[in-house]
Amino acid sequence: MSLTRILIAVAVVICAVAGYALQSGPEERIAMLIRDGRQAEAVTEIERMLQTGRAKPRVLMQLALLQEGIGNPSRATDMMELYVLARPNDRDALTWLVKAYEASDNAAGLAEALTRLIAVDPAPAYVARLATSHRYAGRYDEERKVLEQAASTGKLEPRLLERLGALLAAEDRIPRALDVLREVDARSVAEAEQPRRLLFELLIGCGLYAEASERAQAWLERWNKPWLATQFTLRLAAKAPPETAQSLAAASAALHPDARLYLAKTLADQGNRRIAATLLAGWPFPDQPLTKVEIEGYVAASVAVGNPGAVWATFARLRTRPVSPEFQAIFAEAMAVQFGLQSIALLQPPLPPGVLRTRPVFAARLAIARGEGSSAGRILAAADLMTMPDPDLEAWLELLLRADTQQGAFAILGSLRQRRLLPSKLMPAYRGLAAQLGHPVGPESVPAGTRRLANNAH
Repeated sequence: MSLTRILIAVAVVICAVAGYALQSGPEERIAMLIRDGRQAEAVTEIERMLQTGRAKPRVLMQLALLQEGIGNPSRATDMMELYVLARPNDRDALTWLVKAYEASDNAAGLAEALTRLIAVDPAPAYVARLATSHRYAGRYDEERKVLEQAASTGKLEPRLLERLGALLAAEDRIPRALDVLREVDARSVAEAEQPRRLLFELLIGCGLYAEASERAQAWLERWNKPWLATQFTLRLAAKAPPETAQSLAAASAALHPDARLYLAKTLADQGNRRIAATLLAGWPFPDQPLTKVEIEGYVAASVAVGNPGAVWATFARLRTRPVSPEFQAIFAEAMAVQFGLQSIALLQPPLPPGVLRTRPVFAARLAIARGEGSSAGRILAAADLMTMPDPDLEAWLELLLRADTQQGAFAILGSLRQRRLLPSKLMPAYRGLAAQLGHPVGPESVPAGTRRLANNAH
């Protein structure tokens, strides 16, 4: 080979090497190392670039990801933070930092990363996470600032608006809290009971009674919670003018007629007798069946209102109507509880026997109050004990022993037992009385003395 050809070949090789050297810069070499799976060498190369100050932002991200890949999360986070300094609006990098701080339980770092991420992407999920982070750390002022900033964009979800309203109320920023909670009320489709109760209380505290009443009525129509209807009515009645509270009371009673009398009595006990009286007007109500609970509730509520004359007038009307004798007796018994037994014992005209037979215990008490012990004994002896409630059975036995002698009471008990009409609950009393009188009995035996006494009693 001639010298000329050798020189040409050498020149070609030199040019090729020089060209490769020019094209293969630091970033290309790093890329080749990563492609070949030589991560540790790539990290070393990038670290060398950092020391010389020649690292570009994308190189910092590469280093962060490499450090994460080789199991060095702390160094990876530091590199990503450097990258974010150069690229503060990189949503993916900020999301990476949020995950990294979350994984390392770094609450301060997580809060800072979420703050920067929200500045780029104010998604509700990120706002919720940042607010929760501040709350768990006890940074309530920071939590309120985050929520308030998000609320100004109109994108804060009702759940977080509710929290903002509570924080503002706690800071005594009542007008702003009212605005927020009104928005919660307008946007909530579910029950949202807690924020609405808070709104109700704040409205009352500000003297906005009419608004409180209107909103409460709208909520109660959705909820079907009679206890809340009572609570709202009592709370408003304690502060508002009677006519405003009366509107809510009437709405509550219409929504929950079975709780009307309880509400009336509770209002009367609270001192709001005028409102309570309006709830009692027109009793008995057409849409409510007469029951023992209903009758006793009306009498107790009327007495609490301070209008006993209305009770007597209502009772007089019932006696002239084709009302069940049992209900008349129940009404009379409820009046006796309130006004004393003598008030019914002296009633003119007296209650007819057909009415009294429906309440034998009450009828016996009346007879004893009039001094008619023998009549009381006959009433008690004729009572149907098998259908009588346990408390009435105890009262029946007590009255029997008051109205008759021990011998007479024993005879009546024995007669009922012989006819299998003595409830098991009264058997111990029967055996005890038999022992006192010297007539011990077995499980099924009926002593001749008992039969003789029973015959004499009848």
